[in-house]
Amino acid sequence: MASFPLILSLLTALAASVRGEGLIPPPPLVTDQPYFDPSMSTTLTAHVGRRAELHCRVHSIGNRTVSWIRGRDLRILTVGRYTYTTDLRYEALHQAGTNQWTLRITSAQPRDQGNYECQISTKPIKAFTVYLKVLEPRGEILGSPDLYVQKASMINLTCILHDLPEPPEYVLWYHENKSISYSSSRGGVSMVVVKGPTTTSHLLITSATEEDGGLYTCAPAGLFPTHIRVYVLDAEDAAATLKNTSVSRSHPPPPPEGRLPPPASAAAATTTAAATTLGSVTSGGGGCVLSPPSPLPLVLAFTLARILTFVWVEVT
Repeated sequence: MASFPLILSLLTALAASVRGEGLIPPPPLVTDQPYFDPSMSTTLTAHVGRRAELHCRVHSIGNRTVSWIRGRDLRILTVGRYTYTTDLRYEALHQAGTNQWTLRITSAQPRDQGNYECQISTKPIKAFTVYLKVLEPRGEILGSPDLYVQKASMINLTCILHDLPEPPEYVLWYHENKSISYSSSRGGVSMVVVKGPTTTSHLLITSATEEDGGLYTCAPAGLFPTHIRVYVLDAEDAAATLKNTSVSRSHPPPPPEGRLPPPASAAAATTTAAATTLGSVTSGGGGCVLSPPSPLPLVLAFTLARILTFVWVEVT
């Protein structure tokens, strides 16, 4: 009868559960299979020369390891907290007790752009792919490389700077490699800068003269300069330039040297000679008439005439 109290307690617990008393929710489901955090981003943007950090968060890692693999050559970059590459720009970061493994690139370069895989050492391997986009700041002057303006009009040079990590500290303009002064005796020279992810600098020169023509340079802080050459023309020169441009666009270029088409008279003479060889030629009101040669069909005669014309073109 030693088991009677145990049976009684089980019956009491069962009765309590039926009445809804003393219910304890079951513990959350615990899995020993690691999985990636679904909130991770699949793309990352970095700028040339700046730090790039690719994060990978894994839950229920257990005793597995996390590795970073470069997609373009399948090179193992990191395993756990260890780095396995001679490129010192790469570094593995992981703080004990956390679920995040980070691949750091201290100075991103254009060649670093591409896919990177965060892999978990399960069987089969689980992988999460991140695409790294590396932006290289660049500048352009609208209308480059050459800009034609009419004398006494306004010169408006617009320098656009793309893919900047932050707006440049300053933007300088040069004319013939000399810094432009906005307070010179010439007057009418000003600059307007609009800063942002895409920074724009406008150089405005009123009442353009021939002395204002030449090479202009837009030189932002920390970026490569970009150039444009300005030509200041009077009204007649501007009209002639526009006319020449229109003519050059309306007429196709001549055929390559050494492959000129044969003159019409030479081609006709060649055809007549071939026809004479194969048959007789008679003149009439409508021109020359080729009478059918006796042994050869007419089609063969014209075929041979075409061959002779092609041979004449190759010889000349």
